[in-house]
Order: sequence, then C-alpha cells, then structure tokens
Amino acid sequence: MKFIVSRTTVSLTENRKPCDEAVEEELTPLDYRTVRSIDEAKKKIWFKDWYEGGVNHRTEGGMIVCDKRTGEKHWVVDIDSLDELLAFQNKYGEIEIAYSAPFRETGREIRILGPRKK
Repeated sequence: MKFIVSRTTVSLTENRKPCDEAVEEELTPLDYRTVRSIDEAKKKIWFKDWYEGGVNHRTEGGMIVCDKRTGEKHWVVDIDSLDELLAFQNKYGEIEIAYSAPFRETGREIRILGPRKK
C-alpha cells in the first residue's frame, strides 16, 4: 500500500526527503464536488472549469469526482504488511497514520512525529 510520508519537524538545512525509503512521485489529485450527478453539476458555475480540468469524470459515493489533469509531487513509501509498518515505526519512532488529501494512488499519510535520529 502506498502512503504519502512526511515529518512534523523539518530542518531548513537538511534534505527534505522525510525518510530513507521515500520516493518522490507525481500523484493524481481527485476533485470531489457535492452534487449527486453530472447533470446536476452542469447547472453550477464551476462546472466548466471542473470538467475541463479533469478526466475520468464519474459518480462516487453520492458525489461527482474526476482525476485532475495536473499531478502533484509528494514523497511516498510502499508498505505492504503490518510487519513492514512496525519495522518502519521501529526505525523512525513515533508515527501517525492519517487520511490525506484524496489522490488516485493513495488516500493515507504516515507522519513521522519525532526528529531525525542521529
């Protein structure tokens, strides 16, 4: 499973890479709108910009959503098991797992709460 990874404390003088395992990837933001259908959205003032700014327009969970055409770069890690997650925590100390901004590739984030170990 892919997670966005970040640190709560970032030094201005060291590499911004949050951990050794992190890889910078371009992720696809999802743009959700709180209307029930595309036909309903067509009546909204924002519809044209939303439609032209995205692809793969669809209805999901009672809302409409599209994949934005422009990606965003984020640091990510792949963790595929509970054992890998625990090893990651043992290496970096206290972590927090949270929902992140919705991206097609991931919707979760691991925040490393402590400073870098020397």
